Amino acid sequence: MRLFGILFLAELWAAPSAGVEEHAASVTELIFPLINFIIFVILVKRFLFPFIREYLRSRREEILGAIKEADEGRKRAEALCRDYRGRLAGLGEETKGIRETLRAEGEREKAKLLAEAEQFAVKIKADADFLAGQEIKMARQQVREEMARIAQAAAEKVVQRHLTSADQRRLVQGFLHEVGEVKEVR
Repeated sequence: MRLFGILFLAELWAAPSAGVEEHAASVTELIFPLINFIIFVILVKRFLFPFIREYLRSRREEILGAIKEADEGRKRAEALCRDYRGRLAGLGEETKGIRETLRAEGEREKAKLLAEAEQFAVKIKADADFLAGQEIKMARQQVREEMARIAQAAAEKVVQRHLTSADQRRLVQGFLHEVGEVKEVR
C-alpha cells in the first residue's frame, strides 16, 4: 500500500502545474512508463513479495504460538482456580478436622499429664513418709541416747553415794575374773 502511495505522490509531483499549457502525450511517453512500471511490479513481486510473505508467515506463526501459549496459560490458571476453589470449599471441613484432632490430642496430653502428676504425688508422698519415718527414728534414737545419758548420770550419782571401798574391790575382782575366763576361751 505504501508503494502505491509513493507512486501516486511521484505522479502528482511530476504532473504539470495549473498555469502551464498542456500538450498531448505521445505514445512513447505512455508506453515506456507503463513498461517501466510493469517491470517494477514484476521485480517487486519476484524479489520483495517472498520476503514480505515469509515475514508475514513467521509473524503469523509467532502470533498463533503466543495465542496458543496464552490459551494454555489460561487453562492452567482456570485449573488452578478450580483447585483453589475446591480447597476453599473443603477448608471448613479440614479446619474442623484439624480442630478435632488437636482437641483429642490435647485431651490425651491432659490425661497423660494428670497421670504423671498423680504418680509424682504418690512418689512425693512416699518420699515424705520415708523421710518422716527416718526423722522419727532419729528422734527416738536421740531420746534414747538422752535417756541413757540421764540414766547414766543418775546411776553414777547413786553409785557414788552408796558404793563403798569393799564394793569396789569386789567389782574389780569380778571384772578381772571375767576377763581371765574370756582369755582362756580363745
